[in-house]
Amino acid sequence: MKEKLDNNCRLILQNIGEGIVVIGLDGKIMFINDTAKNFIGLPDKVPEGLSCKEVMNTDLCLTSCPLHTIVSNSCASHFININLHKHNSLPIPLCLNVSPLKDANGKTIGVIENFRPMRDIVEIIDSLEKNNVLLSQEKSRIDSIINSLADGVFTTDAEMRITSFNEGLEQLTGLKAKEAIGRKCSEVLMADNCDRECPLSFAVRNGYGLANCKERIVGKYGATIPVYLSTAILKDHAGRNVGLVATIKDATETERLKRELNERYRFSNIIGSSREMQEIFDSIEAMSDTDCVVLIQGESGTGKELIARAVHHHSPRRDKPFIKVNCAAIVEGLFESELFGHVKGAFTGAIRDKIGKFELADGGTIFLDEIGDMPISSQPKLLRVLQDGEFERVGDVKTKKVDVRVIAATNIDLREAIKTKKFREDLFYRLCVVPVKVPHLRERKEDIPLLVNHFLEKCALKFPHRKKITDVSQEAMLAFMEYEWPGNVRELENIIEHAYIRALGNVIDLNSLPRHIAAICKQGRPENETDDKPGGVAEMEKLVIQNGLLKNKGNLSKTAKGLGISRTTLWRKIKKYNLPVTS
Repeated sequence: MKEKLDNNCRLILQNIGEGIVVIGLDGKIMFINDTAKNFIGLPDKVPEGLSCKEVMNTDLCLTSCPLHTIVSNSCASHFININLHKHNSLPIPLCLNVSPLKDANGKTIGVIENFRPMRDIVEIIDSLEKNNVLLSQEKSRIDSIINSLADGVFTTDAEMRITSFNEGLEQLTGLKAKEAIGRKCSEVLMADNCDRECPLSFAVRNGYGLANCKERIVGKYGATIPVYLSTAILKDHAGRNVGLVATIKDATETERLKRELNERYRFSNIIGSSREMQEIFDSIEAMSDTDCVVLIQGESGTGKELIARAVHHHSPRRDKPFIKVNCAAIVEGLFESELFGHVKGAFTGAIRDKIGKFELADGGTIFLDEIGDMPISSQPKLLRVLQDGEFERVGDVKTKKVDVRVIAATNIDLREAIKTKKFREDLFYRLCVVPVKVPHLRERKEDIPLLVNHFLEKCALKFPHRKKITDVSQEAMLAFMEYEWPGNVRELENIIEHAYIRALGNVIDLNSLPRHIAAICKQGRPENETDDKPGGVAEMEKLVIQNGLLKNKGNLSKTAKGLGISRTTLWRKIKKYNLPVTS
């Protein structure tokens, strides 16, 4: 792949004092600056499009080219004392950095290599090694610098046994250096990936390390600590690999802020930052010390049962039974028996006494789902229970009393059912003491990014052996925002699980989605159709950016990276939509 770089970009790259080489995914040179040409010994006019192996011949070409690994991991890597091999001359040691090159949509299209010679540094190291006194002083100075770092730093030998353990890591883990040195790092840190492909093993196998890999380690007293781990190869003066160095940055505060942000819009596993959902959360809290009857109304898949369980969980009855009854799934002739029970011989097939759902729920809550499908003949008996807390089993003359809170839910308009004589008006008003209207997902699309993140977390727990997916591409998110979601939140959850299984990388993109949803973004819209009306592309884009800024607490760089766009593009869109920026 070869993409044109604009003149300004070329001018900047030409004037950087380091060698710059841009390589496409096909391994061909997209750009090389004059500094790199002069250092490598190339003529001024080198045609772009040559294979990188014809231009940059380093140690990595002989062992493992980082191009494919950098592209797949999207992590920058740093190499120290890498030899550049030139024709008819001695190898030249380099300090080499390799970073992924991404387009405006966040798609990786190649890598950028920047390098500078290390010959002077190598000569200094050689001279220090010739003088043991100077070498000892330099080592003490380096140890002092390392111990003064707030981040944790440790080194290992080739067998992964810890050879140094700085004070920053002592404070983070609660371990002393003497407790760690000599032991394998997996025994000391017990990180998430110790039994799988850990970043240190990756460095040993590939000859270079990774930067800012998210891990969890275990402290001295068993506490789990979220960290960012970076690794690099340690080499001696002859260029031989002698071990590894790793830096560990504490991510506890970052994770706490992220958790607080998530919990702000999470209520008993119900997700929502929209005004409508916040009002529902307020209603649940307001009735937490009451036993009032609740009627939950909303389309199928909007989460009515979750709300019913939340009402029960936040009530004084939380430790008592929660009994669910699906009124649409009960045969009409057996309805009263299911709800109130029957005695032996009450009807053909009643060979023993049966306890009904209301008795099972005594002291707790009964949830009557799809109450609109209750037969009209059974409704008077339910009305009696609501009014007096009394009923008789089918075929029995004894009256039973129960203390049950009733929560009902329906996806049909009960007022229309009253007009057609399918539902009793007095029962409706008895049920509708506290009405809760659950909005369609298409009416609260600003909640979609939060719901997507929530379902990605659920999938990670459900499929622990699959590659963890933590993000959604901008195009896929815009398709989610454009889609009408006739199946509501339940459909979104199913789509995320479908995409989680199909995704080839660690990001859900359009290719992971079902065709009818991916087509929304692929078909596109006319260029002038950027209306700001609810549901329009511009409005959806605005909501995505708002949620990104909220998620990253106003940090523009993190928001732009999460959306897969440049910081400049993000700033332009913030100005376009007049969005507030807190930091």
